[in-house]
Amino acid sequence: MSAFMEEPRVLHVDEQEGWRGGEQQMLYLARELARRGYRTGAVVQPEAIAADKLRRAGVETWEISMRGETDLPAAWRIARLARSEGFSILHAHTAHAQTLIQLASHVCGAGCKVVAHRRIEYPVGRGLLGLGRLKYRFGVDAYVAISNRVKQTLMEAGVPEWRIFVVRSVTDPDRFTGVRPEAGLRASFGIPADAFVVGNIAALVGHKDHRALLEACRIVRDHVPEAHVVIVGDGPLRERIISKAKAMHMSDRLVMTGFRWDVPQLIRAFDVFALSSSAEGLCSTLLEVAASGCPIVATDAGGVREAVLPDETGIIVPIRCPNALAHGILRLHADRGLAEQMAARGKKRVLERFTPEILADRTLQLYRRALAGGVRPSNPIGFLAE
Repeated sequence: MSAFMEEPRVLHVDEQEGWRGGEQQMLYLARELARRGYRTGAVVQPEAIAADKLRRAGVETWEISMRGETDLPAAWRIARLARSEGFSILHAHTAHAQTLIQLASHVCGAGCKVVAHRRIEYPVGRGLLGLGRLKYRFGVDAYVAISNRVKQTLMEAGVPEWRIFVVRSVTDPDRFTGVRPEAGLRASFGIPADAFVVGNIAALVGHKDHRALLEACRIVRDHVPEAHVVIVGDGPLRERIISKAKAMHMSDRLVMTGFRWDVPQLIRAFDVFALSSSAEGLCSTLLEVAASGCPIVATDAGGVREAVLPDETGIIVPIRCPNALAHGILRLHADRGLAEQMAARGKKRVLERFTPEILADRTLQLYRRALAGGVRPSNPIGFLAE
């Protein structure tokens, strides 16, 4: 790096009030950048969960009301903050935040480089007449795709390959390694100590396909009578999932915990983790589970193969196929040696390749290239190798 190269000064923007994977990844990145001494700040909604967590991590945080992606007053405030505090990069962590920082930089005069994270594999610009695609064609200096699959969806929407950097999501191994099983945790859910527990951690939304999970676990129970399923998370489909379990006579084997902060302890209560999603950008939860040393069966959704290597660190099955998901779970139940081997390899891979330090290293490379004017057709980026 040239001694005269400008060092990045980054303002992260996220308009979500709740806490999901994207906010956790923003925290990992901002915290690591601040720890290294880089000028790092964040803009979040007033009283957002992220506000306190960022401040506790040593990240200077401002609360600005953001009412939708075309909130011009919010964009003006972000631009004014960026100018007054000397930030050189605006980094959006959601699609709505992307529009806000595009407005802030190019309409409201912030004059910053614009970096936008893309975490989902859904096609972009699915709105009326595809107008949503326009914001992906103009006004973004560089995209961060959390998997090769997400990069592919951006390219399919017309974003040039050379503008899209693959920087995979990560986890903090310190949160998950060395965690001891919490005494009485299973009993607190009414689960016998000797039960076979299939766990799932996900928002209760359509693409997580909890219907397929329940159908698979119903098959598992026919072969393993002591099987129980624990679903951690909350969302709009909670009552529908409960009704489905009742119709399948699975109510006595289903535990719905709601949103929980003690995820590392909960994973320790699982014998197998089962991901049933029909769409995923990467699924950082799989990294947390792998770091915990828990065996994994996951559907072949989006970038899942980049988080779990088929038949090496876990079992991959087709999406929307409860029979295949059940077969994978039963395979790990029957062969505990195989389960332990896959879990050990998965844990090792996460410790080596999916840490906040690696996230910061790769994102800093992107920032520096953007500031130096190096994001251009003559510098193709390609996909991230395994």
